[in-house]
Amino acid sequence: MFQYFVMTVMLLIAIYSIYIGLKSRLFFLLALSALQSGVVLWLFLFSGRQMIERVNVQIDMLTIIMLLIVGLVGGLICVCSWEYMKEYHLRNPHVKDNRLKFFSFLILSIFAMFGLVIFSNLTLMLLFLQTISLCSFFLIGYIKSSKAEKSSFTALTFNVFGDFCFAVGIILLAVYEGVFYINAFVLFDYSSPVVMSAVLLIACAGLVKAAQLPFSKWMLNATETPAPVLAILHSVTMVNAGVYLILRLTPMLGSTAAGVSITFVGGITFIVAAALAGSQYDARKMLAYSTVSALGLIVVCAGLNTPAAQWAAIMLLILHTVAKSLLFLSFGSAEHQPGERDVEHMRGMHGMSMRLAMFLIIGMAGMLVAPFVMLLSRWPAMQAVIVSGNILIVMIIAFGSTVTLFFWTKWIGKLIAHVHLYDREEKYPTRFGETFGLFTLAAFVLIVCMLYPLVSEALVVPFIRDSMKVDYGVPILPEELSAIFLMLAMLLVIPIILIPYFKKHWVKRAPTYLAGVNSGDDLTYRGAMGQTRRYELRNRYLIPFLNERKSLMIAYIICIVIIIGGFFVTMGGAIL
Repeated sequence: MFQYFVMTVMLLIAIYSIYIGLKSRLFFLLALSALQSGVVLWLFLFSGRQMIERVNVQIDMLTIIMLLIVGLVGGLICVCSWEYMKEYHLRNPHVKDNRLKFFSFLILSIFAMFGLVIFSNLTLMLLFLQTISLCSFFLIGYIKSSKAEKSSFTALTFNVFGDFCFAVGIILLAVYEGVFYINAFVLFDYSSPVVMSAVLLIACAGLVKAAQLPFSKWMLNATETPAPVLAILHSVTMVNAGVYLILRLTPMLGSTAAGVSITFVGGITFIVAAALAGSQYDARKMLAYSTVSALGLIVVCAGLNTPAAQWAAIMLLILHTVAKSLLFLSFGSAEHQPGERDVEHMRGMHGMSMRLAMFLIIGMAGMLVAPFVMLLSRWPAMQAVIVSGNILIVMIIAFGSTVTLFFWTKWIGKLIAHVHLYDREEKYPTRFGETFGLFTLAAFVLIVCMLYPLVSEALVVPFIRDSMKVDYGVPILPEELSAIFLMLAMLLVIPIILIPYFKKHWVKRAPTYLAGVNSGDDLTYRGAMGQTRRYELRNRYLIPFLNERKSLMIAYIICIVIIIGGFFVTMGGAIL
């Protein structure tokens, strides 16, 4: 009886997607949803197998890690959202106030993530993936504007494609293996072309959800929605669902064709998205690219299938969840202050709201510091990559990390810079719910950064020892501790100390030197031909060297070739 209830819910979700496809004339979405409905009907009615023999709950350390980060961070996002949405509708009266629907889908998506990580039955996991896709569609399209609706349709189309890949993977396993539990993958025959094709299909579903190239368009376009939606998508539900699937598949990856394909797709995503993040003026677009890039690094580590690399993947996932949620929520509140999304217009933020400036700096420092701090004790992971002969991946990680350092440092410098404030609105005091949530998230970032050895020993290392059956540890040498504390002081403590320094103007004021006759306000000058110009201090961007559309197109083609090549090599035995 229970499995028919699950079948009915899955069919209803697919039928609604068909309705959206018909209504909006999205024929690719229509075809995918119709195929998915056929797959569901075949699995439950015509496969001759009991799809849900028992409700198998899996509780290991990875499950506990996911429950903690999804529950704690997701709950704090909901707390912040309550106050944020009040202010959002006051400042955007043209947007219909439908907060009940908003919070319903927000909470439902979090509960779907709980179901995804708790249950190991592939059919139930598909149900929860479908639920997350549908919730994301409604949340992205909350603003009834043409751009937001187009972004929501794009997100639904891509994620239905990911769900379809997952469903086809289930079919292959149902027909050839008769096993429907993801924790049984380690028992499969790695030399079986059909089994490994199913693994690669499920991994592709993870790539879609994690917005990896060539499936990143849905996330990059979804920038018009309220900040809590971006926070939940980029740090708790959708992207974490994708990374979680790949982490569960890690024992089947490594040197296999599926593993090599996933590793290289993640590597290309990491470096390309990092470079494009450094070329963005739009703060939301920069944050979106940084999410895609960070997830690419996690996918690389998960695809390598070594204890050290898997340790790095899980630790980066924990940090990314707390830091990126803090960044999106802080920036959402900060948007009320300058009223614009241009990174250059966020200079002097500490003069308007020291709290928000501090939260933004902590989030950015977390994204910036942690990968480099963990690199010190993650050296065995890098060494494992070198020993395996994956020199190209080592180069990608090195160059991608350099670009990541570039754009986060640039933004931190913009936030702590002392400038004359002009054309700014009055200060927007953050309300209690926002302040509580942001303070707590900032505390989580600091805890993970400063006490990461404790977090590692308590949560991550036990999972690796149990899942890989190895005696694994992460020793910290005294000289490494000194380097860690020095780096934390330079990149985290010093910027925060400097904020009150600039706030109180403990410096001697002097007229600004301008390339012309100072007009007297230190903001404008009379330049050539008697024109009055305003002075600006701007960062350098990579725009002259990168064309966003061309770069993405080239990366898309490369990643598509890699994925198709992975399927060709995997199915080679069956084809021959």
